[in-house]
Formats: sequence, C-alpha cells, structure tokens
Amino acid sequence: MKIRPIAWLLAGVLALLMSAGAWATESEPDDSASRNGCELTDRKREMLSRVNEARSQARQCGNQRFAAVNELSWDCTLEAAAEAHSRDMAENDYFSHTGPDGVGIQQRVSERDYVWRAVGENIAAGQMSIAAVVDGWLESPGHCRNIMKDTFTEMGMAKADDPDSEYSSYWTQVLAQPR
Repeated sequence: MKIRPIAWLLAGVLALLMSAGAWATESEPDDSASRNGCELTDRKREMLSRVNEARSQARQCGNQRFAAVNELSWDCTLEAAAEAHSRDMAENDYFSHTGPDGVGIQQRVSERDYVWRAVGENIAAGQMSIAAVVDGWLESPGHCRNIMKDTFTEMGMAKADDPDSEYSSYWTQVLAQPR
C-alpha cells in the first residue's frame, strides 16, 4: 500500500517537470524545423546562420537604422513556398515577386496553409553562393529591411537552378510571423 502514494508523487513530479519544459527525450527535436517535419541540412543551417548573423548586429538599411533583432527559426512550410517560387522562376525564365499566374507571396504562403500575421519575400538571381545572396540582400535597402524586421520570427529559403535560363540560379527567402 505504501507504493501507491510514492507512484502518485512521482507521477506528479513528472507532470510538473513536463509542463515546465524541463523534460526532454533524445527523440524530441531541438529545433523548429525538425518539429515541423523537415530536416535542417548543413545548407539550410548556413542560410539561417548567415541571416541570423546579420540580424544580430545593428545596421543601416538605406535611410533606415535598425537595432539588432532576435534570431529567426527555420520553417518547412516557408521553405516549401520559397522552393516552389525559385523553381517556377528557373523553369519559366522570369525574375519577379509575382508569378506568371499573378500570384504573389501572400497567396503562395496562404495556399500552403501557413496562417501568417506578417509575411515578406526576398528574391535574387545569378548568385552562386549563400554568402553572395545574403550579402547582396544586405546591400539592398528593401531586402535588408525585410531581413531586419523584428516582426518576422521564421524563415525558409531555397535555390533552384536551370542552366538554360537567363540567370541560371534563382533564390527565394520567405520571412513570416505566424498568427
């Protein structure tokens, strides 16, 4: 009979630890990308790291000054939207925030069932490395402002290549804050 009170006590302590976030298992992922069902590869980590490195420093974007802001987390839905837009630009040989079908970033993200409070997009074409793309965005006032907006909390980014297209490589970064 004395075992029962101890079992209840242990169950209560375990419940308290789990509700406080102090309990973790080896199978529990430690990043939002894994929780969202996609693997954060070295390439994706580099994309996220370069953007977060930029956000960690105060900077001037055109005529607007930005304080350092919190890091972004990787989101697989945003990555899928970025990948689809990069692939569409490469395959259809155009460079625009609006697809040939007239669809823009808000609709592309909403169609993937991402419910957003804020959403933005950076695109680039012709760069061959992640560093060149992020550096180019930071030199462009509008792209830099998107990277530095503190309303954005998540991002996804992708590159698509088509050697027969005008620019060969097309990059899209989708930034958002979920509702």
